[in-house]
Amino acid sequence: MKSSMSFVQAMLACLLLIVLASCGGTSAVPTEEQRQAAISQVPCLVVLPVEIDLQEVQEVKYDQAARLEKGAAYMDTVLAEQLNGRGHVRILSSRQLTALMPDYGGDRQTLIERIGSEVKCNAVLVTTLSRYQPRVGGDFGVEQPASVVFAMKLYDIRQGPVLWSTMFAETQQSLLSNLMSFGTAVKRGFKWVTAEEMVEQGIIDKIRECPYL
Repeated sequence: MKSSMSFVQAMLACLLLIVLASCGGTSAVPTEEQRQAAISQVPCLVVLPVEIDLQEVQEVKYDQAARLEKGAAYMDTVLAEQLNGRGHVRILSSRQLTALMPDYGGDRQTLIERIGSEVKCNAVLVTTLSRYQPRVGGDFGVEQPASVVFAMKLYDIRQGPVLWSTMFAETQQSLLSNLMSFGTAVKRGFKWVTAEEMVEQGIIDKIRECPYL
């Protein structure tokens, strides 16, 4: 009797995990019609280099700043790879941005308006990275998991409002401590991912959710 109860409990646990996996990833993805309609409204957009946001860091240390700079540079690479070939997207490197605005000293709205005017585009995508904590450990055991926080906002340069915004924030947890992460764990092969892998998948997911991209 005891063994049969254990079997039933195990089956119920498996069914629960399957249900949790099927409920994962509920973020709305625009249809092709919605995407085409949005792109027709914004036929040209500029992607700026990833900015570092230090508001989350109480006392900025050299190694923290260095990690954020490394993370921002990696995000620039991933964004360029994922958006390559999209004719309505213009990607600016840090060097190109400096060349366009060598004397810039204004606020963000002024930057957006001037960039849009210089590049002749309708919108500007601003991405900010506020946390980039690398994994300490290996694929199947960690002392410290990867943790990443970034935000993306698409500004309309003509009217100033935010056309679209999103935020990605994750500190990887073990499956046992968070059963709701089962679907994500399956996709990752039940491994502890690196910060680079977390960033890449986060950017891919957010681009897929954005109708303007």
